[in-house]
Amino acid sequence: METNKYISVSALNRYLNYKFENDSNLKIIYLKAEISNLRLSKGILYFVLKDNESEISGLMFQSNLSQLKFKPVDGMTVLVTGKIGIYLKRGTYSITVYSMEEAGLGDAYLRFLQLKEKLDKEGLFDQKYKLPIPKMSEKIGVITSATGDALHDIVSTIEQRFPIAEIYLYPALVQGEQAPKSLIKALKKANEGRLVDLIIIGRGGGTIEDLSCFNDEELAREIFHSKIPTISAVGHEADYTICDFVASLRAPTPTGAAVLATREKNDIIREISNNARQVTSLAKQSMINSFSRYQEIANRHEFKNFSKMLDTKIDNLKVLNNHLNLVSPLKVIEKNISTTQDLKLRLKLINIEKRINDYATKINQLSENMGKGLNLQIANNHKSVNNIIDKLILLNPLNVMQKGYTLTYQDNKIVTSISNLNNNESISVKWVDGEIKAKILEISKNKTES
Repeated sequence: METNKYISVSALNRYLNYKFENDSNLKIIYLKAEISNLRLSKGILYFVLKDNESEISGLMFQSNLSQLKFKPVDGMTVLVTGKIGIYLKRGTYSITVYSMEEAGLGDAYLRFLQLKEKLDKEGLFDQKYKLPIPKMSEKIGVITSATGDALHDIVSTIEQRFPIAEIYLYPALVQGEQAPKSLIKALKKANEGRLVDLIIIGRGGGTIEDLSCFNDEELAREIFHSKIPTISAVGHEADYTICDFVASLRAPTPTGAAVLATREKNDIIREISNNARQVTSLAKQSMINSFSRYQEIANRHEFKNFSKMLDTKIDNLKVLNNHLNLVSPLKVIEKNISTTQDLKLRLKLINIEKRINDYATKINQLSENMGKGLNLQIANNHKSVNNIIDKLILLNPLNVMQKGYTLTYQDNKIVTSISNLNNNESISVKWVDGEIKAKILEISKNKTES
């Protein structure tokens, strides 16, 4: 078997590199392409240049990068000048860019900006609607591919930092046309179950097309309405998606999300140790303060002879106890009960109920007799009053005057004798139905009175 015709991989790659370097068509290349998957590492900018059918890796060194008059972003269409070369160790080829100019924005990036502006105006990115990330999550949900590197990075980081945390995987597609619906379904399932107190949603790095499912409007709205806080972990640090803006918190990478979702166990141990030291110190200081207070009180004058004072109080207590035994409420009650029983017996002996009934009978008789006597006296008084009224009627001057008799007045005094009259003054003569004024013409006395 001939082996001379077989060459090594290194020889093949060196031959291809020779072709690249000596082909005049490859020494200087002018490309118009859409740039994506931008990543800056150690002063070198790595990216992908692509069109609708193909793509090529590219890089730009710091010396040329510093000459740029704009900031390249994913989705931007650029005009580049560079040289094609091969990486001998891996046998991959790429373009080393010397210069780059902005030619415009790609369609995918324009759609991204339009959706971002729309959702921003609606308030989906407003900080006031973002749910706070738990300080220490013990149950963490992860929405990503079950076979991707992102899941491995998240799980390994959480287990290293906070091993007591429970991880719940909600597997979903993270690339392709069906990915948005799959991600939405997983997110709804996590919210319905409410098993977790935090959700990490994302995937590893990729091109702008690979990450496009995280720019879906329906997914963004579902994340906004999530009742559980969310951390977006899509791609690399330079990658931004709509999911990053609407989530409760953005992480630069899946590993970064795991870091944000947990606390380092060593930090927790240190915090517990610090708290324990503080509690011990506070307890020690409290005991010292209490002992100092005790000594201060013990050294007071009233406490120096505390034992003697205590004996005196005990003697006083004994005296009070003896006194209480003499006048105790129990003895007073017993004495009152005995007195009550004696009184009850005495009342029974004198038959007070019969005596009360006898007195009641006498009172009723007296009341009846008094009523009869009073009625008789009232009748007699009534008869006497009637007799007096009859006499008054007989003696009433008006009755006499009705027979023609008159009354004579002078100076408003009744004239009872003719000798009382004054010839110079008039007199008044009153009949039963009126009176007259008269002058005295002559006074004639009875002969018997002369």
